[in-house]
Amino acid sequence: MLFLGSLVVAVAVEKWNLHKRLALRTLTLVGPEPKWLLLGIMLPTWFLSMWMSNTATTAMMVPIVTAILQQIKACQTEGTIEESMMDEPNGICIDVEDEHGDVTKPEKMDMSERPDATTTTATTTANRAEREKQFLGFAKTFSLATAYSANIGGMATLTGTPPNVIFKGLADELFASYGERNPVNFANWIAVGLPLSLILFVFLWMWMLMYSQGWRCLLCWRKDHTSYERVRETLRREYARLGPMSFAEVVVTINFIALALLWITRSPGFMVGWGSLFKPGFVKDSTPAVFIAVILFILPARPPSWMGCCRTKNAAITEALYAGPAYEPILDWDTVNKRLAWGVLLLMGGGFAMADACQASGLSEWMSENLGGLSFMSGWTVALLLSILIAGATEVTSNAATTTLFIPIVGALAVNLGLNPLYLMIPCTIAASLAFILPVATPPNAIVFATGFLRVKDMALAGIPMNIVAIIALNLALNTWIAPVYDIFHVQKGFLVMPNSTMTSNVTTGLSTPNVLYNITT
Repeated sequence: MLFLGSLVVAVAVEKWNLHKRLALRTLTLVGPEPKWLLLGIMLPTWFLSMWMSNTATTAMMVPIVTAILQQIKACQTEGTIEESMMDEPNGICIDVEDEHGDVTKPEKMDMSERPDATTTTATTTANRAEREKQFLGFAKTFSLATAYSANIGGMATLTGTPPNVIFKGLADELFASYGERNPVNFANWIAVGLPLSLILFVFLWMWMLMYSQGWRCLLCWRKDHTSYERVRETLRREYARLGPMSFAEVVVTINFIALALLWITRSPGFMVGWGSLFKPGFVKDSTPAVFIAVILFILPARPPSWMGCCRTKNAAITEALYAGPAYEPILDWDTVNKRLAWGVLLLMGGGFAMADACQASGLSEWMSENLGGLSFMSGWTVALLLSILIAGATEVTSNAATTTLFIPIVGALAVNLGLNPLYLMIPCTIAASLAFILPVATPPNAIVFATGFLRVKDMALAGIPMNIVAIIALNLALNTWIAPVYDIFHVQKGFLVMPNSTMTSNVTTGLSTPNVLYNITT
């Protein structure tokens, strides 16, 4: 229900083009040079993917990226045409001014005075080849940055990507089976995911600049003499086509902000949240998500007639504003039915069913017992090895399926090793989003690969360093600021006994103490 509510709100954002307005507005604020355009592409993609489907965000940004690349190509073509004018076979006609500034008859430059034709042609050809290579580098970099920004942004919030939501549900079940409460909620996950996501975002921008321009771009900003003003004009023209913010966009924006605030303030941890007004367990993060989703089916898309303040002096605008039916809601079921990612919901539901089957059949426990040989390693080493394993597995399988399969196993493994389950579950969950190497790893990768600018080799060369740095940053974060948020170095008392589902069988067989208790005491 948490994910369903967030998807419905995302549909409202898409229907009224609020995400496109944010993206174009960001791009008009940055400079027209490619390095700033790259940042302008990454920033809205990263932010929107925190709240919307990564697939929908990437699909929205790809046409904008394509339009930017077309204008960059046009700007470079103009520069090539200006250079080719020096290659005329009969010399160049020039106007000669006398001492009074009057223009006399045109004269032709003496052929002996003009540069060698062969040298000029070779230079022009080399410049054209350099510009073609530079454009292809821009195209690859912009495409990769779009997909990678969506993958990175999704890990920042609990609803940003399916692995996070799946982890939340599975962790709730695991903690409940041991009589404990899962401390993970939307507010404290932001404290975990947002700093890590921001670090990877900054590294991604620097790495994409190095990927396209070389490592010297970090030491000094190379000046590109090509004028990219046409890019700026195109972006401004596209933003102007959206017109002023409509009443519906304002309503959706207010509800979007309200939902984020309700999520953050329900149980922020450092203060008493509004969730304390209700009985424990009565409200969860899904409550405000469903509430705002229902509200969007009720609120009007046009201002009511009694709101005279919404009328403008321009009669045409006022007439267009109030045209159509007297009442139209922000969302209707037909729109939601067509645009909602039902496949993702079914995938998550099937994943939860498969996770329950793994636990009920004893597969998770059997796997965790066979991995008990890792007990001689320290906790951080086990977390590092598991995150590397899952980051590799998610390159060839769905990240949701990877999370569903591994999270119950690593949770049981952590209990058997005498660790807090979150110490292994959190890095494995985030590692499932570190899919940068192959096009089949995530839908955003597949979407940008379909543009035709990329080869598998290009994505692998750019993605391998991203994976390495991301895994290192993840494990450093786990043992620094993530640890105190969830107190993951402390094992709750409930995990020192067998779960409720197996306690009866242990008593009847005379085994009242699990193996983990012997491990801890020794």
